Amino acid sequence: MRLRGIDVLYNNGLDDNSIIRISLEQNRLILTRDNGLARRPLAASHLLICSDRVDEQVHQVLTAYQIGATPLTRCSECNETLTPIDKDEAVDLVPAYVYKTCDFFLRCGACGRIYWKGTHVDRMESTGMV
Repeated sequence: MRLRGIDVLYNNGLDDNSIIRISLEQNRLILTRDNGLARRPLAASHLLICSDRVDEQVHQVLTAYQIGATPLTRCSECNETLTPIDKDEAVDLVPAYVYKTCDFFLRCGACGRIYWKGTHVDRMESTGMV
């Protein structure tokens, strides 16, 4: 979902009460495969995910909700917004081949991770993942 540019909070160490509390405080939708959590009355804003396949999960969420977002604008690790950087800034931060073959790079302001549009993005686009 982050690769689609959607603001996602993920922490598999949270208990059900904490998930519900955060959802209510931050007005977040709960995506879960946990039937027990989905049945909780305070978890009214939730979607029970049916599949264990990521592509089907993404399709289910996107079919159920009209979420406006721009793909490839969030860090897949920490969820922060990505910002473009000059190619020259990326020279020592990416593999040499990537630097030679790509002209557009993004950086996460929080964790520093660098992103570029590689062949993996083409594969994700062809399957509707982004």
